[in-house]
Amino acid sequence: MKAGTYLCGAMLVLGLTAHVAAGELRNPDGFNTPQDHVIKRSQVEDFAQVGPNATFVCTSTSKSCTEKDGPFDKNGQLKAEGKVESVAYGRADSKDVSGLQLQRTYERVIKQMGGRLVAVMLGQSEKTGQMRQVHLIERKDQKKWVFVDTRSQYTLLNLSVITETALPDILTAGEFKSQLETQGYVALNVNFDTNKSVVLDSDKPTLDQVVSLLALSPDLRLSVDGHTDNEGNAAANKQLSQQRAEAIVAYLVNAGVAKDRLVAKGFGSETPVADNRTEEGRAKNRRVELVKPKPSVHSASDKPTDSVLLSLLAR
Repeated sequence: MKAGTYLCGAMLVLGLTAHVAAGELRNPDGFNTPQDHVIKRSQVEDFAQVGPNATFVCTSTSKSCTEKDGPFDKNGQLKAEGKVESVAYGRADSKDVSGLQLQRTYERVIKQMGGRLVAVMLGQSEKTGQMRQVHLIERKDQKKWVFVDTRSQYTLLNLSVITETALPDILTAGEFKSQLETQGYVALNVNFDTNKSVVLDSDKPTLDQVVSLLALSPDLRLSVDGHTDNEGNAAANKQLSQQRAEAIVAYLVNAGVAKDRLVAKGFGSETPVADNRTEEGRAKNRRVELVKPKPSVHSASDKPTDSVLLSLLAR
């Protein structure tokens, strides 16, 4: 499986990275596991596109969806982009899922959440339960598109919640330097596949700016600090954060940065910057930071006196 690309049933999800702690299976924020079902797999992408191979009909017009109706292309295919939380459910007794019953349940639940049914798959069958439906939940300035898929596999329900977000900006070497000088650290906008510590191609432009920063500041030394949220095993998370920090250091060294200018540190979940009880908080806690070491401070009493220096010279 390529980095940032995975399949959920027959639904293709393309994204930058996955963020799920070791052995962790969880629901999208605000949703619960359906009754008599269990989570088979789950994944979170900071930025991705959900694009099932299907044409959708908008409920408001009974016609094929277009760009004017939301995140659809001219052919009526869904192209929702943003933060993607995907999960696959199966029945606890391993029987086939009831597609129609599940779709109706999500229609009711999402309506209670203030959402609405926006589009249904062209040719979907309520009789067989092979259905794909798109819902929209709008709150203040935030839009969440909810894709419910009971068509791909009779034994699974695939749910994706896409929260619209902007593409992350890549900081320049100058911006890195400015933040380091003003606050002593800067967060790297880099990501990793689930339980992996391999630097992704999508993050290399960001790391190349760090290389430029260090070239422009030959006396600068940095600590590369890895952090996680508190989901999963604490020891495993700390080890993984260390491995990821080391992977970034290795990339920078391979790009020509002297090894003695860098140190890798993994802190796991020990130093959160946000509330781990919410998905938003956990996302902020999963981070890699460049930290500028604080200069050593010596008091006047630490400085050798003239008499001491003379005594040393006389030996």
